[in-house]
Amino acid sequence: MSTRHTCPQCGHKKEFTLYVDERNVPIDESCGRCNRERCGYHLTPAEYFKEHPTNDRTDFTGWKQPEPVKVVPVSYLPSMLLVADTHRSKNNLFRFMAKEFGEVEANCVFDTYHVGTSRHWKNNDGLATTFPQIDDKGRLCQLKVMAYHPATGKRMKKQDQAELWSDKAQKYMPDTRPMDKIWFAGKTLLKNYEANLQQTFFGCHLIKEASRVGIVESEKSALICSILMPEITWIATGGCNGCKWTESVVFQPLIDKRVVLYPDAGMFAKWEEKAAILRNGGVDATVSRACEGLPHNWDVADVLLRERHAKRGMTVGEVLAYATEIGVINQIHVNV
Repeated sequence: MSTRHTCPQCGHKKEFTLYVDERNVPIDESCGRCNRERCGYHLTPAEYFKEHPTNDRTDFTGWKQPEPVKVVPVSYLPSMLLVADTHRSKNNLFRFMAKEFGEVEANCVFDTYHVGTSRHWKNNDGLATTFPQIDDKGRLCQLKVMAYHPATGKRMKKQDQAELWSDKAQKYMPDTRPMDKIWFAGKTLLKNYEANLQQTFFGCHLIKEASRVGIVESEKSALICSILMPEITWIATGGCNGCKWTESVVFQPLIDKRVVLYPDAGMFAKWEEKAAILRNGGVDATVSRACEGLPHNWDVADVLLRERHAKRGMTVGEVLAYATEIGVINQIHVNV
């Protein structure tokens, strides 16, 4: 990758291989081949000199063909990583879900999605959560680890305090790194940092038996929505551009399914563009406006939780506590 350049035709970086002579000197910035099949740009030395007859470099004996693209096979993680979780009671996200929905519902949804527990981070006397990405053939593609606050269910960000497990020291150390508490563990678990891991949707293994599919960004939101709207099979992208979900190899399992995209507040236009890509690939995709006009950090799970709390009747204190959790406390006014 370090010897590749920007393609003069498609503009993609790290995709263009230049022709060079025996001294490893490029003929010209336009003389080479793009590795992207969709682009197909290929200007040989013969073609280049035919177009530039005034160039006096006519000895072709030293020109070397670009090396063929090396195809690295896709690697998968061992399925043994999906064994029964014996530390679930210490899982901070499970603690939040059990408080919100009860242990029976929380256990059921964790089992369905094979959500696990990791010692990678510790905070508030609890452990981190693992979200496996299992494809439609049952293969474990990646393992995403995230830290959560057990009271609010919010993921831990760079400013939040947590301890990081050190294999070298065999103990927890303060995590002072300036980054959110998210870690893709696949290559570390394989002990192969050159492994070719291809991500997929969280919940992809459930698509095959689904009639209706809902797509959200957050893995936690997929879990909550699957409890509150079980008639839909919920999957998560892991971020607006997570798991490269607009590439055909990723969204292929969605073909022939009724698919609704549920963008976070303020992201409708961007997700409409992504839905167009899915539709061009044969997916029956529409985009929900459920979060339009809501605060920036809201998603469909927040909407469903709000409706649930409203139905069961919340005290003033509960309303204020919930508003604080989801970051809209400044919009709440109480007259006593």
